[in-house]
Amino acid sequence: MKKILIVGAGMAGAVISRELAEAGYSVTIIDRRSHIAGNCYDEVNENGERIHIWGPHLLHSSVDSVGVKWLSQFTEWTEYRHKVRARLSNGKSVPIPVNAETMETIFDIKLETEEDAKRFLHTQQVEITNPVNSDEVFLKSVGEKMADILFRPYTERHWGKPATEIEAGVGARIPVRFDRNDEYFNDSFQALPTNGYTEMFQNIFNHPNIEIRLGEKFERWMTESFDHVFTAQSPDSFFDYELGRLPYRSVKFQHDKVWGDQEAPVVNFTEGSPYNRRTQYDLLPNSGKSTLPYHTAVYEIPCDAEENNGECFYPVRNTESLALYESHITKAKVEFPNLQFIGRTGSFVYEDMVPSVTRHLQIVKKFLELVQKLAHS
Repeated sequence: MKKILIVGAGMAGAVISRELAEAGYSVTIIDRRSHIAGNCYDEVNENGERIHIWGPHLLHSSVDSVGVKWLSQFTEWTEYRHKVRARLSNGKSVPIPVNAETMETIFDIKLETEEDAKRFLHTQQVEITNPVNSDEVFLKSVGEKMADILFRPYTERHWGKPATEIEAGVGARIPVRFDRNDEYFNDSFQALPTNGYTEMFQNIFNHPNIEIRLGEKFERWMTESFDHVFTAQSPDSFFDYELGRLPYRSVKFQHDKVWGDQEAPVVNFTEGSPYNRRTQYDLLPNSGKSTLPYHTAVYEIPCDAEENNGECFYPVRNTESLALYESHITKAKVEFPNLQFIGRTGSFVYEDMVPSVTRHLQIVKKFLELVQKLAHS
């Protein structure tokens, strides 16, 4: 039986470990943290609220997507249509993504129909044929004023760089609407695991061919003890930063008590705030309501990964960083041919959970096909 090592007990590691275990491989998973589920990890606190320890995680996709079908083997679902509002400097809040209500509040106008909203927004939009960065996406989609209020401050805090230095695909993730739909996502499937992410991961890892070792850090010599290694760690940390540091952004979390419910489960902050957003977790339908007079609200403070014990959340992708990433991958292929980088951090990609499941199912499929091909050659 071939022995596989997986570094990281998050979504990527979970998908690969289960599929390989089902295929008859002996799988060992290690994680330097003390828990499974990676950044999806959640737990119920002393107030009875289910808290996502590493920030809110929302599943959304088409109902019949490969990723949703795969995850559905391991959990029941509680429907949840996510809503986000942005807090303005005057204390009012508006829906995100931008819709008719957003425009009315910011510009102090009245829009009777969707056509009114389209015509008004057209007067704000900047004509840009092919946006080359997120700032140009914002200008093309919502214009100067709303970009300045809603997106530029948030983006610069989140990425540590102005929107002009962030790839266009990041800004393009947020749609614009002309009706009063205030849901964050357009997807047909929007849900949370009924009993939380941690239980879902426990079910995925529940296989006799899977061994999990928590609180264990990967060392490069471990590659010699396994037939193949899949690692979700950052390539620069794998090589002890010999080639330089890859840029990743991170988040610090500040827990607070609030009395009364906030406007939506997630509230974004605009200009003048050190925080990007605040989540009240007992507004999520798979969370118990606080048993105390107050609720737990968690503020997010963006920072570089180096300022947060190397916790890598978001890769900062640009021409230079992608070239540096490729140099790490080239080095790994030469020096460690039985190793493959996976996950958002290891692959240096910014992707949602369901597409991540689908991508890693493909990675497993290709791996098994290659093993079979080599066996018959």
